[in-house]
Amino acid sequence: MLQVVSEPADQTLDPDALPAAFRLACACSQWPPSPARDAAVRQAAVGVDWARFLRVLARQRLTGLAQAALTSAGVTPPPEAQARLAGAAQVISFRALALAAEAVRLQALFETEGVQALVVKGAPLAQLAYGTLALKHCRDIDLLVSPADAERGYAILHGEGYAAVVPKGPLSEAQRRMVFRLHKDMELIQPKRRLNVELHWRLIDNPVLLEGVGVGAPTQRVAVAGGCLTTLADPQLFAYLVTHGATHCWFRLKWLADLNAWLCGKRDDEVAGFYACAESLGVEACAGQALLLCQRLLGYRIPASLAPRLTGRKLQRLVAAALDVMVGPDGETELFQRPFGPFRLLAPQFARGRGLRFFWAQCRLLIDNLQDKLDYPLPAPLHFLYPALRLPFWLLRVRRRRRRLAAA
Repeated sequence: MLQVVSEPADQTLDPDALPAAFRLACACSQWPPSPARDAAVRQAAVGVDWARFLRVLARQRLTGLAQAALTSAGVTPPPEAQARLAGAAQVISFRALALAAEAVRLQALFETEGVQALVVKGAPLAQLAYGTLALKHCRDIDLLVSPADAERGYAILHGEGYAAVVPKGPLSEAQRRMVFRLHKDMELIQPKRRLNVELHWRLIDNPVLLEGVGVGAPTQRVAVAGGCLTTLADPQLFAYLVTHGATHCWFRLKWLADLNAWLCGKRDDEVAGFYACAESLGVEACAGQALLLCQRLLGYRIPASLAPRLTGRKLQRLVAAALDVMVGPDGETELFQRPFGPFRLLAPQFARGRGLRFFWAQCRLLIDNLQDKLDYPLPAPLHFLYPALRLPFWLLRVRRRRRRLAAA
């Protein structure tokens, strides 16, 4: 059941104050399946606006989980909503299977080419968390290589018909070198098969965060789609998942649902060990935020040994910021559609880590923007102007985005 927090004065943390459609999405995301979850789903479904609920699922990317939970609870939406939900869940399941098979193929190909690569999130996490690929929404394949192998990884994918799309492609050789130097990943797409791959050579935007968590970190093998995928070992996987979520201020509930389902299969002492690993990596704030969000939205029981450590105003502010970004006014409005949307992520990102190195690296991310250099190339002797031009360039991008949205 959703838990009412101990700070009743802060209504942003009160589950009863959340939009009804979002509350139903939370109930459907509880794990594992149980009579208690079925009861929570039935209770939350009373009087819900089904059209709004479908929009919340699309925004939070929870269609597969919701379809399974509603079926288990014996809740039948109106025929039109039921048909749309079933159709969308089937599409998500098929895509997850296709991405899993491609991940197995690509990892084997990279190994053949002598490039060590890990698959993070995606299919291995779905198997670890849910025991099936059918429930988790998967958009792409996250391949992690070492920084020294970024160019080779790109060449392998390019040879398989993948083309760069983010940062904006096509990229010249000089632009690719800039991306490999300044950024953490590159998104590529195979247009014929409509499969997306994010090639990572670093996991997090701030290079100080999760230092040492890369292809050389401890790993585990996960049986997936008739093959095996190598991913991060549990402690490092936990540290990455909570830091990734905090980086985006948990603006989609699916990330939290996946983490919660995975944690629910772990013993208390294992979770305490994961937290200790996150603390050793300097991301204990991310871990505390994630555990509190799982508790308050999805009914996760935090290990008793950790509960006294997850207090204080900093964590309360991080949880409140995540709920604001994730839920907003209705649970269905995308962050970029809200006033000052991107700025809601700014302050929480400075709370992810600790120390001066982290702080200065975070400041540099604000003023040394890769997209500016790709969109508005200046001669190398004039690169010192980019920090001063950061705001005008950002305003130009916002204006173009609004024009595209208005046209759409």
